[in-house]
Amino acid sequence: MRLLAQVAVGGADLFECARTAARIGRTTTDGEVWQREWSRTAEEVAAAGEAALERGDITTARRALQRSCSYWRHSEFFLPSSDPRREHAYRTGTANFQKAAELTDGLIERIRVPFEGTTMDGYFVRPDNSGKPRPTVLFLGGADSWAEELYFLGGTEFPDRGINVVMVDTPGRGSSLRFKKLYSRPDYEVPVAAVLDFLEQRPDVDADRIGLAGVSFGGYYAPRAAAFEPRVKAVAAWCGTWSILTDFYEFYPPLQQQLQWLSGSKDDAEARSKLAEFTLDGVAERLDIPVYVMHGTDDIIMDIAGARRFVDALTTDDVTVDIYDGAGSLHCSYDYFSVATARLSDWFVHRLG
Repeated sequence: MRLLAQVAVGGADLFECARTAARIGRTTTDGEVWQREWSRTAEEVAAAGEAALERGDITTARRALQRSCSYWRHSEFFLPSSDPRREHAYRTGTANFQKAAELTDGLIERIRVPFEGTTMDGYFVRPDNSGKPRPTVLFLGGADSWAEELYFLGGTEFPDRGINVVMVDTPGRGSSLRFKKLYSRPDYEVPVAAVLDFLEQRPDVDADRIGLAGVSFGGYYAPRAAAFEPRVKAVAAWCGTWSILTDFYEFYPPLQQQLQWLSGSKDDAEARSKLAEFTLDGVAERLDIPVYVMHGTDDIIMDIAGARRFVDALTTDDVTVDIYDGAGSLHCSYDYFSVATARLSDWFVHRLG
């Protein structure tokens, strides 16, 4: 469903997904079959993209390479964090996205943000090449999301509305987790501040109109950072939460190994100790800027009770809440994707101008 949602923005193709799903089968829950078939599709689509590039068919090549990145991302999802195929999928998928970015005439720019003796890698996506200062949204992903996949999870919507969007592998995610051992941390205002320092130096960023959005686990990262970072003028939690330990780790056990990995924990006990610090208790009431919260009533991954508790604790005057029941009720509202991402990005247009 997540891939099907991305069809609307070029992150997947309906019939490539259908053919892959047919090979996987209707009833299997075998992660090996899943990995094998999505890898096959990723390779086939990338090969088509490379062939198009050799012919000089730039648009065709760019689109195929972007879809290949999505398929590689999904191929690794059910593998253990220590499985070497995860690194292969990551390196190959991100390389394909980067090739595609080079074919956008500069609209997708690779960036490296200095942070604690290393860099956090990501992308700056702009509506055009005019260079004029624009409102800008830093878009934070969830549990081990790739910066690249955020482009297809709403990242295209902001430039379509005249807003820059920035997607960076902050701690606990993407290349920062895999290769730099930058694990997730409760004080997420620290890496966010590093990104904002970087953005303030750019002439195409209006530093007085910066927004922050977080999807899934990012529903903790974004509000936490915004509460301590005065440069953020509006914040959105695409999946609200209160406590990562209770609303995520305990609520959805299948992702516990993933959360142990991204928090740098050796076992369940250490993960519980660390994740107990990821709470908005004492934080939510610090927010004095516009806040947007979106959640689904049938979300089986992040407990909606946490979203409601977060909303109840807010004291800011400008709070917008979309609780989806029926269409949009799943995690991240993938079944209502076009509507949900439009509402998210439109909200920022109205708050940032």
